[in-house]
Amino acid sequence: MKILIVDDNKDICQLIESILLADGYDIQSCCNPSEFHEKLKHAKPELIITDMLMSGFDGRTLTKDIKNNSETADIKVMLMSAHPDAAQISNEIGADDFLAKPFEIDDLVDKVERLLN
Repeated sequence: MKILIVDDNKDICQLIESILLADGYDIQSCCNPSEFHEKLKHAKPELIITDMLMSGFDGRTLTKDIKNNSETADIKVMLMSAHPDAAQISNEIGADDFLAKPFEIDDLVDKVERLLN
């Protein structure tokens, strides 16, 4: 698995998955964020794309946990959000990139390409 999408909105997971599959990426999505750690145990992605605010689970905590663990610190993390301060928050917690919602398909693909190359 090259990319793992973590978002509690199944439609967003499916949309991003469809876009990136069409571009030839190896993708898995996790629409139940509580299953994230289980998925991470079985395969280490190169990139995690996650929503910042999810019900019962926080993408900010996920990002900090990934970046502060020596076994996963090299995984790239892109946070997504429609929150007005999300870009600044994303930068402060060490995310590798930020994608504002709603997003343009080209922006998503460009950011993924840049992070993986």
